[in-house]
Amino acid sequence: MSVPLTENYREILHYLEAETARGLFGHDAGKTNHTGLRKRIYASGDTIADMDGQKRVVMLVVSGWVSNGKELEDGTRTVIDFSLTGDIITVGSTEWAREEVRALSAVTVFELPGAIYENLSTYPRHVREFILKGMARRYARVAEHFVNISRRGAFERVANLLLELSFRVGGHQEDGANSFACPLTQIDLSDALGLSVVHVNRVLRKLREGGYVTFRGGVVAFQNRPGLIEATGFDSSYLALAKPVHT
Repeated sequence: MSVPLTENYREILHYLEAETARGLFGHDAGKTNHTGLRKRIYASGDTIADMDGQKRVVMLVVSGWVSNGKELEDGTRTVIDFSLTGDIITVGSTEWAREEVRALSAVTVFELPGAIYENLSTYPRHVREFILKGMARRYARVAEHFVNISRRGAFERVANLLLELSFRVGGHQEDGANSFACPLTQIDLSDALGLSVVHVNRVLRKLREGGYVTFRGGVVAFQNRPGLIEATGFDSSYLALAKPVHT
């Protein structure tokens, strides 16, 4: 079972498509700082935003895979989160929490210019709510990733990340396996999980030999996803916002 895209993603996408043709938010564009809304396409490997903090935008990922991370002084890199279709990325929201945003595949995004704290209140309500929900989802993922690398063993770390991605992107059945295309390399997994590439490779082999999942040629294929969920105690509830309770 996959986690569906945010409820009004298609509505927001259609709205932004229309607004790029006439200036964001129509006749009210001149009253705001949003006239620079644009659709951007990045090639795999492109740096969308670096850590100098100069670029300030709110991005909606239309398609593709994006990594959000930090490059350390010794040249190593830590991936904080992977952003996929329908996800929100805020760049330059603070001077001290700068991230490098990199395209891991061909990526299309809508970029709403300006830092989130400067412009959020001036967006139409449905856009504002969509962004806030996207930020909440990202916070939930990042919190889970922190637990993953700080408290779980290598087997559970790799399995939990692959399971998370499978729930987020969905998949299709083929030859009895549930699979999805995944552009991540073992280096990307290493950077996201705090493990060496050698260790990641060892765990992937263990997952394959255990009959749980394979990762070959850019495709993740689960032979026994229910069994892997049970073996690792994976709980996908953090991937979906709770429905509001009306009293």
